Amino acid sequence: MINQFQKPRYILLAESIIELIQSDYFPIDSLLPTEPELCKKFNVSRYTLRESMKLLREMGLIESRQGFGITILSKERKNQYQMKMDAIPDLWEFVENSQLKIVNKGKIFAGEALANIPNSQNNDEWIVVEATRAIDSLTPIAWKHIYIKPQYKSIIKKLGKEKVPIYSMIEKEFGIQTIRVQQEMSALTIPNSAAESLRLEKNSIGFQITRYYFDQLDQVFVVTVSIYPPNRFNYKTELVLSNS
Repeated sequence: MINQFQKPRYILLAESIIELIQSDYFPIDSLLPTEPELCKKFNVSRYTLRESMKLLREMGLIESRQGFGITILSKERKNQYQMKMDAIPDLWEFVENSQLKIVNKGKIFAGEALANIPNSQNNDEWIVVEATRAIDSLTPIAWKHIYIKPQYKSIIKKLGKEKVPIYSMIEKEFGIQTIRVQQEMSALTIPNSAAESLRLEKNSIGFQITRYYFDQLDQVFVVTVSIYPPNRFNYKTELVLSNS
């Protein structure tokens, strides 16, 4: 359980780096130290560091460029409203407190997927995993299709065994970085295969969330399509003013 009065470590780290930027310890237009150097300096994991870097990019303080490192852009944060959806601690807590069960797995062409995968041709091959997520064996709360780039297929053996989000597994295993997540939400008539797994009647109405995970080259490496039944799901969003 996350202590609501304690900031996550990645936010504390981001605040420390902001102080160093504003004090000119890390000057504008200079490069931040490498990831291993920063992890050692602040005694944090790669995951914590990457989440902090993601937050600093969203604030407009830094810029990451493949092959060039991370450049300091500004001392001042952008003043803007940001929609906070599935904040990292909440997403991790959701995964940690539920169980993913693999129903089926195989290969699929992009044109046959339930999601329109960006930058993919219809005949591009992806790995697909069908799964359910449940709080207990009696209560499935979501049916999922997970699409994975073929070069990351070895991660499948860890699904359902490690209670961390799949994008984080791939980051850790292959050393890539998630720079942004695109999300789509819609109501739908639940497909028969999903309705059966969710123990619903045919033609039940549900809610679908599709997430596209982009790496540091801005290429999609994972897509998740999650279908939730009525009365088993609640989704909360919050608009936060990010002040300088």
